Amino acid sequence: MTAQSTYENTRIIDIAPLHSSDDTKRAQVDQAIAQAMEQHGSFVATGFPGAAGFGMQMQRLLSFFTMDEDEKRVCAIKEYVSDHANLYRGFYPLPDKPHWSHNEIFDIGPEPPMTSPDVPGAESFREANVWPNREPVADWRREMHDVFVWQRDLSVVLMASIARGLGLEEEAVAGPARGRNGTYRILHYAPAPEGFELGGYPGREPETIEDGRKLLARTHVDTGILSLLWQDASGGLQMQGPDEVWREVEPLQDGLSVHGADLIKGLTEGILQGTTHRAVGDMGDRCSAGFFLEPDFETPVIAPTGGAPVSYARHLVNEFPDRFEAKNAA
Repeated sequence: MTAQSTYENTRIIDIAPLHSSDDTKRAQVDQAIAQAMEQHGSFVATGFPGAAGFGMQMQRLLSFFTMDEDEKRVCAIKEYVSDHANLYRGFYPLPDKPHWSHNEIFDIGPEPPMTSPDVPGAESFREANVWPNREPVADWRREMHDVFVWQRDLSVVLMASIARGLGLEEEAVAGPARGRNGTYRILHYAPAPEGFELGGYPGREPETIEDGRKLLARTHVDTGILSLLWQDASGGLQMQGPDEVWREVEPLQDGLSVHGADLIKGLTEGILQGTTHRAVGDMGDRCSAGFFLEPDFETPVIAPTGGAPVSYARHLVNEFPDRFEAKNAA
């Protein structure tokens, strides 16, 4: 936990028994995970396959942000480089106007790229990943994709554990996640220039947190099913449980913070909700990474607001019409 924090920590759970043949220990972990998700909306997982040395591997992946700006912009989405075709996957430079956070982002999806149903605006979901012309370190591209794959597999294991712990039918909860889709994203929060404001806070300084730190990323709920987040030693990730209490996520270098995204509500019959979270800090450099578990784009999902099931592609375009080509998807 960061030295200046006055918040209690989220729970830490060793999930190694989920990958063992000991049914008793697995059931105990199922119960611990379900209880943490139901009471606090999140927990920190340790002991997963690939945990040993994961923090060191993350430093290699984050070396992308040490590249020259021109090299990174080779991957930029069309919003930032007008002659690029990619709308969805790739590089998002540091914002130069009010934005929900002051960070630069690079993200990838599955390879080969996913298919999507005929939903106006969903064409970009069929984009291939966009990679820089050179690797910042040897095998960087392979490592990025390998992390995507094993974190996706781990996410499905966690969804099955949540189902068992909540007493729900495992396949009903984990089944919609068993495809190939997801997003792996690395992020660099750079010190904001003088006068920069977070979007949603016009005309005043970013919100000051109780212990004196400032808001680095606006409070939000992720889109998808489940999120796995890593943060560097700067820490600052906070989760808000159903009890509306904010808790600090201890920055374990070989750990992953786990929380629910918006679609977990429908999958768990309303027992769990998407977890509100934010990043806070002293406005210095900070790096993080996240895997966001998503159903395949054709998969029927129930929006958090309820109603009839729609394809995940339509749900995304409905939620973020300005991000995709179709501005008024129904």
